[in-house]
Amino acid sequence: MNKILLTFLCLMPLLNLKAQQIEFGPTIGYRFNNIVDREVGERRRAVIGDALWDVEYGFQAVYNFRKPSEVMNYRLTAFYNNQQKGSRSEFDSSKQIKINTDGFGVMFGVAREVTTSWILTMNIGIGINKMDTKNYYNDEASQFYYFHKLSYDIVPKESEVAFLYQIGVERVIIQNKLLAFVDFHGDAGISKMNSSIGKYGNQGLGFGLGLRYLVDLSKKD
Repeated sequence: MNKILLTFLCLMPLLNLKAQQIEFGPTIGYRFNNIVDREVGERRRAVIGDALWDVEYGFQAVYNFRKPSEVMNYRLTAFYNNQQKGSRSEFDSSKQIKINTDGFGVMFGVAREVTTSWILTMNIGIGINKMDTKNYYNDEASQFYYFHKLSYDIVPKESEVAFLYQIGVERVIIQNKLLAFVDFHGDAGISKMNSSIGKYGNQGLGFGLGLRYLVDLSKKD
């Protein structure tokens, strides 16, 4: 509940602007994540292990500067989601670096009606990932034993900054009241995610879906 309230607080400074529609609701999705070695040297950027697949869930609120229509609408989206960062060993799939992560972010984007019931959206933004620094590796052996591309064992920081992007399709179910959506989204860490030696980051892609309730703030004739 506190995380949902925080999502709303992200939009509070915008309430003095003249929004025409606000949307809010739950999300769920399925995504993969990899840890990457971002050191610049003889090796190129290296993906550590295999992709770690897992479910994600969360909540989002959308602030529309005008209602989506044939005219391009600009919007801000604030969100919270819970997801698993990390990588799975390419030698033993039961061994993994799996970091429980709470993500918070804000995206700026556009939305435009294709028909009166279908809307296309695109967004980019910045997010902060709060990571579990205690329970993230499930073996006593050194991480290098299962992840041979690691130069050093990874000890995650409490947080990292990430670049976000999303493209989606929305379907109006009840006009001015309820819509459903599906999207393709991804993120790439732009800050170091580990407190140990080396320079590692997270990157991931996923698909999501959800429902959003609409609050129409436009003036009625």
